[in-house]
Amino acid sequence: MSDLELQQRKVLNLFERVSQPFSPKPNITFEFPDFVSDWVFLQSPTDFSPKPGLVPPGSASTDGLNIPELDLVKTIPRGRLFSNFHPGHREAAYTLVKIFKDVPTVAGMLNLAAHPDVRDAVNEHIFVYALSAALIQRKDARSLRLPPIYEIFPGKFFETKVRSEAQTSVQQQKEPAIKQPIIIDKNFAATNRVVENRLSYFREDLGKLHNCFVYIVRKNHVVHFISQGINSHHWHWHLIFPVEATGEIINPPDRRGELFYYMHQQILARYDAERIANGLARVTSYHDWDEPIIEAYFPKLTNANGAIHWASRPAGLVLKDINIPDEGVELGIEFQIQNLELWRTRILHAIHKGSVVKANGEVVQLDETTGTNTLGELIEASQWSADKLFYGDLHNFGHIAVCYIHDPDRSHSENMGVMGDSVTAMRDPIFYRWHKFIDSLFQQFKATLNPYTAQQLTLEGITVNNVEVRRNASPNNPGLNPPKNLIITGWQESIVELDRGLDFSSLRPVQARVTHLQHEDFFYRIQVTNSTKTTQEIVFRIFLAPIADEAGRPFSFREQRLLMIELDKFVVRVTPGANRVKRKSDDSSVTIPFERTFRDLEAAAPATPLAPGGVPTDLPTDRMTNFCGCGWPDHFLVPRGAPNPGMPFTLFAMATSWEEDRVVNGEDTKKLCRNAASYCGVLDEKYPDKRPMGFPFDRPPDKMMTTLAKFVEKSPNMKTTEIRIQFEDRIIRRFPQQ
Repeated sequence: MSDLELQQRKVLNLFERVSQPFSPKPNITFEFPDFVSDWVFLQSPTDFSPKPGLVPPGSASTDGLNIPELDLVKTIPRGRLFSNFHPGHREAAYTLVKIFKDVPTVAGMLNLAAHPDVRDAVNEHIFVYALSAALIQRKDARSLRLPPIYEIFPGKFFETKVRSEAQTSVQQQKEPAIKQPIIIDKNFAATNRVVENRLSYFREDLGKLHNCFVYIVRKNHVVHFISQGINSHHWHWHLIFPVEATGEIINPPDRRGELFYYMHQQILARYDAERIANGLARVTSYHDWDEPIIEAYFPKLTNANGAIHWASRPAGLVLKDINIPDEGVELGIEFQIQNLELWRTRILHAIHKGSVVKANGEVVQLDETTGTNTLGELIEASQWSADKLFYGDLHNFGHIAVCYIHDPDRSHSENMGVMGDSVTAMRDPIFYRWHKFIDSLFQQFKATLNPYTAQQLTLEGITVNNVEVRRNASPNNPGLNPPKNLIITGWQESIVELDRGLDFSSLRPVQARVTHLQHEDFFYRIQVTNSTKTTQEIVFRIFLAPIADEAGRPFSFREQRLLMIELDKFVVRVTPGANRVKRKSDDSSVTIPFERTFRDLEAAAPATPLAPGGVPTDLPTDRMTNFCGCGWPDHFLVPRGAPNPGMPFTLFAMATSWEEDRVVNGEDTKKLCRNAASYCGVLDEKYPDKRPMGFPFDRPPDKMMTTLAKFVEKSPNMKTTEIRIQFEDRIIRRFPQQ
């Protein structure tokens, strides 16, 4: 076993059954690190008795670690819920990140993570968060893969009855035999009697999981792959772009604040498309905090051991001042709703004044180049906020206010709701209303900018003559060409294994079968004419938007631009004359191609060393594992649509100059985590596009542009086509092109 493969197995071992005392697997040995100055006894309830696979350095004691910072990490006890929106929780988590990153080697870091005073004493959610962040941020750990969060913490994705059924099944088993999986209903944790629950397939999505119908053929064998779900995407994004950080931990990611704006704006656009497809109105902003929240949410989720539950929120509750006492089982936090109102007023004042003021008095202009980024850091209140004390912590404290709305002072000793955790927040309908309000702040800023000029929107010498979509032909009928401009969606059944995250052992895999949205594979066909005399490198920007609202009323362009969903962004060379461009849907710059499970990683060949820049040396770069895990799930690339004859959408294609848009990131243009660069950027590099995120729909158009057709007609480098997305209530198969 190579050193790299051993490290990968150690990573998996550390993430397995994190709520239980750690037990190294056979043939895996963790040597307690010898870089700690003294191994002194620390009073702790943790069991430090010797275990196979845990080896102290020399004759040193294994009683405890002399790392004073661990005391701060342990302020959130094991077994309690963790919120990365809570400032105290974030401080504890990033203290542990720094402890892990300060270890000179990856091997030493993994050994430290296995020590009983860390793995068995630190809150399990903080442990997973911190070790995941450290593995992502350390350049010497880029060859190591993280297992999916839904396998580490199935309790954050599956309701309590699934765990109960799993435990009953395990207790009744007599031998490791094939067992039928637990069936998860498409409505997940609710019934369809409440109209909001029509969107449960979106909000509670788990993703395309193990043993899918989807396959690709490579080197004469079938490769099963999976993409993460929507909630996993949100977890990974906030993991890569943390709020609390210092220069010692992570350098400010390029355009991080703008990414915060754009990623969440795209979630809203996609959510609105799903709502319209289900006959519901677009989501409304939650900005009047004196009004009751009409949407109820009952998550039915518990922590791994089933003892700690996420609280429910009945309909009609109103935000109240938060006064959580600092007690043994809960880290305190106190603020008033009027603080949120004050911070909102100050941010709006800055937007309409056109500048923000730093704590040192320096004035920073909110211009069209960096204004969105500055505002994003301000609203999310990251480490790079211009003045966090003055402009506040609006976004994060909004999450906290909602997640404690049912028991704002813990008089009833209730736990927080799902809005407090980035893994679970998107399950709650109020998440989208809260972020609609957050997005409204950005839209007010965008409205202060001048509309794009004809010069900014056109590309001389390039004409996009036609754009269309076509579905891939079935291998059973390769000669049958499906009709153009029709995308088919339906359901896909997939298996996920739960046993690695449960708090009891099993002789065989514990599986659940989920049903999730899926689409048949398709490709874009674009006809473009290059009227210049030289070959040109151009960027194609592909968007999709619904044409009409839930009542069939056509959208104005000012409405429709906010519903534009980015599907892809890619670079091609076009020679003089007519060109035909073909692009597969699963090559999207928005989606993550696949994610590996515990079992996949264990069964895989030894982990592949990375070439400079993070590219695996033996995998094609177009389908490589996205190790950072950030990206929109592939199976939700397009909205669900409507039953036959389908739901009409506008497909938009625009060509811009790669020479003008290009961002130079060094010699290697195939960096790690480029697959989903549109929403996630590129790890350790500049965002690979000089244009504003969402261009050309990120700001209001000229008042004369009342329709998308008028917006496009004067720009030959733009083209639109009406397509239909047809939902079929059946299990579908995908037929990727080879």
